Amino acid sequence: MRLKLILFFCIGLFGCTAWSADVSTKQLVLRGVDKITGRVSTMTATVHHPLTFGTLTIIAERCLAKPQEEMPENAAFLKVYEKTKEDPKKQVFNGWMFSSNPALSAMEHPIYDIWVLSCVNQDLKEDVVAPQKISREDDLNMVADDDNPALAED
Repeated sequence: MRLKLILFFCIGLFGCTAWSADVSTKQLVLRGVDKITGRVSTMTATVHHPLTFGTLTIIAERCLAKPQEEMPENAAFLKVYEKTKEDPKKQVFNGWMFSSNPALSAMEHPIYDIWVLSCVNQDLKEDVVAPQKISREDDLNMVADDDNPALAED
């Protein structure tokens, strides 16, 4: 009996991997696509502050990132509302989205797609390019080259 107890203790002590807590952040980077126009937008959202994308209002409740020593994973709890004529605050999504597998918990919407890219702690004003800094031609080339290689010009 003692041997089993010692063996169980050793397996528990040395056999388990170290678990570290997720890092809660105040900002996250989202990517959105307007399926009608094909326009891709990268947006910075702050937790508990509404962000508007087209007719959608996105509110991030939480954003969790894994520590740097672990596999990269970001998860955000999002509430997404759509402004329509019938219902000015129709909820279209409420749940967790994961950066490593966006299809796991995707927002089902006929016009817009939104997914989480990363959760960040620092101010992203220098890292994310503001839409007004991109010319219309550069924006179209970026969409064609990065998101749809079939449309890229040779």
